[in-house]
Amino acid sequence: MNRTVLIFDLLHPGAENGIKLSELAALTNQDEREVRRRIQTERKDGKLILSDCLHGYFLPECPEDVQRFARSMSRRAAEIAGIARAAEAALADMAGQEQIAGW
Repeated sequence: MNRTVLIFDLLHPGAENGIKLSELAALTNQDEREVRRRIQTERKDGKLILSDCLHGYFLPECPEDVQRFARSMSRRAAEIAGIARAAEAALADMAGQEQIAGW
């Protein structure tokens, strides 16, 4: 049986040992979009795959690594939610303008 290697199994502890997305794509012989999808799936399955913009993907070396990553993800989620709210408000404004203009 040919088992696909987990991304988790390719990573090492510590940000300084991070692996960039392009390197993971080369290691797995998959495109970057597929590697990202696999990372997301593994994270949802409970694998602690951390990442940052500077080092790439890595495993936690200490609890502080996980705390830092969780804070980063929470900030990103809040930023995305704010952008979504702004887009929804703009859409509501557009819908109101269309009704006023008789569209």
